[in-house]
Amino acid sequence: MTRTPRRLALAAGAALLLLTGCGDNGEARPGAAAVVGETSVSTDDLQGLVERGLSDPQAQEQFGANRVEFQRQALTRLINAEVLEQAAATNDVTATDGDVAARLADLEQRSGGREALLEQAAQNGIAAEDLELFVRSVVLDQKLGDALTESVGVPEEDLRTLYTQNAAQYDQARTRHILLEDEATARQVLADVTADRSRFAEIAAELSIDTSNKDSGGELGLAGPGQFVPEFEKAVFGAEVGDVVLVQTQFGWHVVEVQERQTTTFEEAEPELRRASLQEERQSRVAAELKATAARLGVTVNPRFGAWDSESGSIIATDSPSGVVSPGPDDGTTGGSSGESEAPPAPTESPAAQ
Repeated sequence: MTRTPRRLALAAGAALLLLTGCGDNGEARPGAAAVVGETSVSTDDLQGLVERGLSDPQAQEQFGANRVEFQRQALTRLINAEVLEQAAATNDVTATDGDVAARLADLEQRSGGREALLEQAAQNGIAAEDLELFVRSVVLDQKLGDALTESVGVPEEDLRTLYTQNAAQYDQARTRHILLEDEATARQVLADVTADRSRFAEIAAELSIDTSNKDSGGELGLAGPGQFVPEFEKAVFGAEVGDVVLVQTQFGWHVVEVQERQTTTFEEAEPELRRASLQEERQSRVAAELKATAARLGVTVNPRFGAWDSESGSIIATDSPSGVVSPGPDDGTTGGSSGESEAPPAPTESPAAQ
């Protein structure tokens, strides 16, 4: 499986869902927030998405002050998800349950576990029960891009260069360490944990001077070349899985256990490398396909929520005949936030990391 740096891709995924569309035909149906072709997006579905999205305290703080705008963004997401489904079907592209599960598993791994993923998603306004459908759209977008650029050639030399440039993604080690001030203590600790590996976390909590991770057993997580100081990196990537090694750096003496090694071959990474090299072409072709699909289907938005803007592929605020901005269903609330939010900050780095 291709490995990428540990950071949540949800913010990028949100941008994927704000896809280009077109059309403004017909009339909204009773009870519908919007109509896409023959498919209605109900006001109940929209309000449920909004309420769940703002249920997290951090999401409420970030987006809640501008609830009407957040609501427009949520409806935009629902509309473009339907446009994407239709465009995918036209191009014989499908996202199976297995595809979605694999992408979720990858996101969990990159986020540090399922709970961390759900927490970060919630902070970005995506509730746990909506995450799978969100990821489905991200998977469909990727597969549609693959289909639309299938015939575009990329020289193997370019892909291999990209592979080398991103070596840290494709060769990673999971480690934990105990950082000590002097060699004598470090050698004693090395002997102790070599004799009884189960004591590693206990000794880290008691003796390690790396306060950023001593209370979590000295865990450093997955990291690739270029992410540690040179001496530490050389020791880690020169060892075998299961080895416990001693290394000195500018920070002191490290007793390091190599817990896991994840290596992705060029052949395994090639599909991802190809996507990266064709990123602009993929975006252009997908946008054109979605715009054509939306135009063919027709997109209508209930005026109480705003109007569909075919150029941006999103819902915008409109003025009523009296010149007053049309309110959303939640009168008395005020405006919003930008569509894309940054992922939460990374955990505090260990002294071993650069």
